[in-house]
Amino acid sequence: MKQLVRSLKVIGAGSLMLGSASVMASGYHFGTQSASNQGVANSGAAEVMDASTIFYNPAGLSRLEGAQVSGVLNVIMPDGEYTNIKSTTATGKTITGGNGGNFGVTTAVPHMYGSYQINDKMTVGVGLFVPFGSHTDYENDWVGRYQTLESEIKTINLNPSISYKVNDTVALGAGLSAQYIEGTLSKALDLGAAANSALSGNKAYDGKSEVKGDDIGYGYNFGALFTISDATRVGLAYRSKIRHTLEGDLKFTVPAALQPTAIGRSLKNTSAKLNVETPESFSINGFHQFTPEWAMTADYTWTGHSRFDEIRIQATGRTDTVTVTNWRDTNRYSVGAIYTPNASWVFRAGLAYDQSPESNEAERIASIPDSDRIWYALGARYNINKNNSIDLAAIYVQLKDSTINRKPLDASEKAAGTINGNYSVDSITLGMQYNHRF
Repeated sequence: MKQLVRSLKVIGAGSLMLGSASVMASGYHFGTQSASNQGVANSGAAEVMDASTIFYNPAGLSRLEGAQVSGVLNVIMPDGEYTNIKSTTATGKTITGGNGGNFGVTTAVPHMYGSYQINDKMTVGVGLFVPFGSHTDYENDWVGRYQTLESEIKTINLNPSISYKVNDTVALGAGLSAQYIEGTLSKALDLGAAANSALSGNKAYDGKSEVKGDDIGYGYNFGALFTISDATRVGLAYRSKIRHTLEGDLKFTVPAALQPTAIGRSLKNTSAKLNVETPESFSINGFHQFTPEWAMTADYTWTGHSRFDEIRIQATGRTDTVTVTNWRDTNRYSVGAIYTPNASWVFRAGLAYDQSPESNEAERIASIPDSDRIWYALGARYNINKNNSIDLAAIYVQLKDSTINRKPLDASEKAAGTINGNYSVDSITLGMQYNHRF
């Protein structure tokens, strides 16, 4: 198992070192795994555009001839702003500090896919992609520093898959996943309040805690693709939850003035762990060719985000630290249009509504300040020749402006005080993809 973890780290080094921004898709989903499907706002699974069908629906492998490979690069450029209303320390004192700056982090992430047709009935493939990722990074003196400074989740998933064409109407597919995850959580500590209530919120007496850990977990996915007619297809796909226990270290930074005190001596570095279940998802999607030039795609995806009900850090020799989240399950709806004017070009456009798992201001968390969002997508494919093509895509994601009024929801959160303010978040995502057929 440790050797597999090392291998995934090496294979996915580009994505693991960069992380990803949470403003692409709801919760901590990365949001897009191919530039081709990105062009129709992720509504094109039933079209089966290329080998990236491994992620969206493994049954789609049955439509790919010969051997094919696709390499993808996504670049996410988020813009996240917080405006303070009235945030307070645990003692009720108004916190001094800034708004945190642009807490989004520009990120570049690659994905890779390959497929091989064994015979008319069976096709195999393998994908290496980033299914989940979130990265927020606030300035050190921001008013919400006692709840979060930096929060980062990084994953990479190795997904071998197989499809079987039952007949001209039905194709089935399945895959296994080995998913590596790495997480970092840091926040400031109001040690001034612990030493003397009059010093509460004094940045000179702020400490810091940082926990890091990683793990590898296993899951599965399966799908079915139904060819209703030459012009119409419908797909079903399911991707399982994956259980992780991130194990690592909890480290403290204590200001020099407090190091000799009982407070300073009590904050010793130790081992820590965090249990995470990445959510399962279920999708229904369709494709219809109206004319030789025009086609339409559609997708509905349900995600079990309610599994993320708390962030519980278990550190050796210390009481558990708990951040209550109470996320809800979510729905996502997307549609797309495809225009093919000639053999060289394909143009795409898409629109999606993506529901947030955070339903109210009292449970919103500053580490992943989420809200309902709309995707506006454009894309194009240029067929260089019969064996080579390039996809380009762009998505603008607009999150609904939201408010946070986060008070302690667990006894261990009391020292973090409250955050009360407004969020404004959006992002632009660019995608580029090269496809080759042998």
